[in-house]
Amino acid sequence: MSDESLWSVLAALAANLTIAVAKGVAAALTGSAALFAETLHTVADAGNEVLLWIAVRRSARPADATHPLGYGPERYYWALLAAAGMFVVGGAVSVYQGVRALIDPPELEAFWVGVSVLVIALVLDGSSRLVAVRTLRRQATRAETTVRVLLRESPDPTVTTIYFEDTIDVLGAALALVALVLHRVLGWEWPDAVASLIIGLLLAFVAWRMASRNRGLLSNQAIAPQLADRLRERLLQEAGIAEVVRMESVYLGPTEAMVAADVVVDCSDVPATLERVRDAVKRDTPFVRRLYLTPVRNLRDEAA
Repeated sequence: MSDESLWSVLAALAANLTIAVAKGVAAALTGSAALFAETLHTVADAGNEVLLWIAVRRSARPADATHPLGYGPERYYWALLAAAGMFVVGGAVSVYQGVRALIDPPELEAFWVGVSVLVIALVLDGSSRLVAVRTLRRQATRAETTVRVLLRESPDPTVTTIYFEDTIDVLGAALALVALVLHRVLGWEWPDAVASLIIGLLLAFVAWRMASRNRGLLSNQAIAPQLADRLRERLLQEAGIAEVVRMESVYLGPTEAMVAADVVVDCSDVPATLERVRDAVKRDTPFVRRLYLTPVRNLRDEAA
């Protein structure tokens, strides 16, 4: 298992399993709605990490007779299930708990237990988020793009899901901590419920974004425009390729794509030129797993 995404998944899973138990105990002792929402959030995250682990394992299987293009899209399917789990278990239930706490605010007990658990959660979630950020930066460097663009267009949903989950984990733990302190110091009960509502709405929004992204990848979305432009330029750098008339591409998985292009070949030995170009381009752009080149006539020259 050399997939670097796996390390982000395992780091997040280890952190969330530990935090879920601690938050659950603290929520029961303190009666905090925000802590209860955070517990549900962390349980949902841990379940999502299991789904993402399955996604990494199953998508890494080599191509066979039943799946000649490989199992890469399996990662999108399991990541879509993880997004659904985030929405239902983390988002909807947290919003419900927040509304309930607004109507009937619970009593605050075991204040220092809640504070201690949330501080520990901030440290563990922050560490897990750091692993995801480092992985994203490495991927962005290889793709010659920025982390922001990669988060929007990455074909690897596992690392982006972990990053967004951990970001909300850190923000949610901070909100719950502030709510506890305000409840203890000022006697305000409403910040606890509001924190639960904010956590739930954030989870629902991120889940919707991740589901939309995975739906696009499952429906044969083309590779990112900047990658397509670089590939087109790379083809034109090869001797004998006069023009790229049309190019179509789809992701086969998080690290590979299939590309088909109609090219104008300006040489006498067309088959040898196409074979040479295919080998050279695939060697220089490893994410292109399959490259199909079709020679076509230059219609503009014929019209002239």
